[in-house]
Amino acid sequence: MRHFRVLVLIALLLAPATAFAGAAVKMGVLPVLDTLPLHVAVREGLFAAKGLDVELVPFASALERDAALQAGQHDGYFGDMVNTLMLIRAGVPMRIVTVAQRTRPGQRMFGVAAAPARKDLAPAGLAGASVGISQSTVIEYLLDAMEARAGMAPGAMKRVDIKKIPLRVQMLLAGELDAALLPEPLLSLAASKGARVILTDEDLNLPLTVVCLREKLAADPAVRAAFLAAYAEALARIAAKPESYRALMAEVCRIPPELAGTYPVCAFPAPALPSPADVESVGVWMTAKGLLPAPLAFKDVTVGD
Repeated sequence: MRHFRVLVLIALLLAPATAFAGAAVKMGVLPVLDTLPLHVAVREGLFAAKGLDVELVPFASALERDAALQAGQHDGYFGDMVNTLMLIRAGVPMRIVTVAQRTRPGQRMFGVAAAPARKDLAPAGLAGASVGISQSTVIEYLLDAMEARAGMAPGAMKRVDIKKIPLRVQMLLAGELDAALLPEPLLSLAASKGARVILTDEDLNLPLTVVCLREKLAADPAVRAAFLAAYAEALARIAAKPESYRALMAEVCRIPPELAGTYPVCAFPAPALPSPADVESVGVWMTAKGLLPAPLAFKDVTVGD
């Protein structure tokens, strides 16, 4: 009897570690800087070491990624906060498990660049200037935040909706726009060709992108813990030897060839959920823009034990 009780105890202790062994997680991602830790965790077997079979499925556009997710083809998702809340509101059963990237001093991820022909353009003179953005997206959310931070009236800049980022860059450099809001590394590319960065997201302290899992997976404490432990190990490896991941970053994060040897390897925040205030801020903005009927509750977009 005592031997039997010992065997039962051992089985219970091992259950959390083995119940999800080999669990498959197919995750849709975009070729952007924020996904580097996910690629490191897959390439270096960190997910596999935790009993997870994670496959990253690259998409050229958020539209294609979202269509696959809504069709039930994926178990995980990488994307920005605005798009994530829209998908959850639309009924996609997923939950945020960690912030992937957030704005921070000394590391710009987005910025407004003035066209090479507009050397006179400065923050104080942006009112009325044309700015290329993608409306009803995280890009517009950031522009509103940047305007407010700069002491500008809401909507002070004349917004021009240009969804395709390469076209936005092209029009900026050709002088067809006074300015454009661009993500890195295309912001740095535009600057290398004569554009001048005049506003950035560095002092906004906002979550930009998140990693989500299907609700069933996210709600399993063992699966979630394993996923985040592997992700944290990837972050630690990048932080310890950033230059060793330059080639991988250039390969999977769409770094322009002329910047591949010099663009800095990003720093990433430790795994953490967005705060309730973060979720509320995005939700209130989306409601004001007509993208949501009402802000989503923190408990409806995240998951905890």
